[in-house]
Amino acid sequence: MVCKAWTRSQRTSPMLFLDNTAVALNRRKNRYFRRQLTKLKEGQLDPRDWQALCLGQSDTPKAVYVPIPKAANTSIRTALKPCFGLASVDVENIHQDERIDKRSLKESLSLAADDAYIFTVVRHPAERIYSTYKNKLGWFDPKHRFKIKKHFGHAKNLGISRGVSFESFLEKLCATPAWLMDCHFAPQVDLLAYALDDPRLKTFHMESLADAWPQIVNDVEAHCGIAPDRNLAVLNRSEKPTQPFTPQEKRLIEFLFREDFETFGYGW
Repeated sequence: MVCKAWTRSQRTSPMLFLDNTAVALNRRKNRYFRRQLTKLKEGQLDPRDWQALCLGQSDTPKAVYVPIPKAANTSIRTALKPCFGLASVDVENIHQDERIDKRSLKESLSLAADDAYIFTVVRHPAERIYSTYKNKLGWFDPKHRFKIKKHFGHAKNLGISRGVSFESFLEKLCATPAWLMDCHFAPQVDLLAYALDDPRLKTFHMESLADAWPQIVNDVEAHCGIAPDRNLAVLNRSEKPTQPFTPQEKRLIEFLFREDFETFGYGW
């Protein structure tokens, strides 16, 4: 009986629960790595390719938006609804709606007209990854029935537990090959790999997007004949850091996103 009681107490121990969770996450990470590596070997995965939205409902896009998660992406997609014939239509999930013309970035660039208007919006690397952390790794979600956020699937794939500290989250990313990272975690230069050298690409900073948006609307309309919503609503806003980044966090961020800082002209 003593042995059984001890076993039962061990099973309900918070530390044992955490240990089991860590083991399960590590197993999931290993399975994910093997699956992705197999896809890479078999030519089923191109880590340099990403996604693009082709505007204007044409087989030869005259305007293309290259989204960057956590850089006003939800706001921009929503404002672009008229370009997909959805101006007055309620869209439950702007990221997954099948009426949105989503294609691979590589394909979109090859099909787009020679004079196509291609644009993207980038964000300060530190604020972007912190926004991702708060949005994807927290516990609280006011929209959920029980106010508990669902564990982000790709964080689980990388063995990252929910509620981990920001510094520990960065450490996990530093130990992960960049080509295995989800689009929310990956450097912006990696998401734009096929587009950065394309002379048609126009790059805007999220920090000044409100000022640039009227011109973007005019340029999209001039190229594809349909104007996006001129009102760029602020949607899916995430928390900004309430405290300065620690020296350790800064070093990890610089290691992960050095090319983002250099390519897009950001600094501390």
